[in-house]
Amino acid sequence: IWTMVAGGGASVIYSDTICELGGASELANYGEYSGAPSEQQTYEYAKTILTLMTKEKRDEGKVLIIGGGIANFTNVAATFKGIVRALQEYQDKLIEGNVKIFVRRAGPNYQ
Repeated sequence: IWTMVAGGGASVIYSDTICELGGASELANYGEYSGAPSEQQTYEYAKTILTLMTKEKRDEGKVLIIGGGIANFTNVAATFKGIVRALQEYQDKLIEGNVKIFVRRAGPNYQ
């Protein structure tokens, strides 16, 4: 289980919840992006995670959770442009690796 979560508080809650639901041994990373990062910054962050995530395959596939709390000042549309760009770049590797992606995010310009 890999995560790409916005906000320090949200990242802790996501990780704690994964562990509480029995996924502690499957949690592959901990990190967060916050502070109103630019599209380029979230692109670079997403690329780093996706590079590590797709390095090795697992027969049962992998899970990527992209999320965060409800942003107060971060332009969600701008940050997601970087994430989407990285996902598009890694699309073939994600499909090959049978990666399931779940997204939950809200805040300014999230539509």
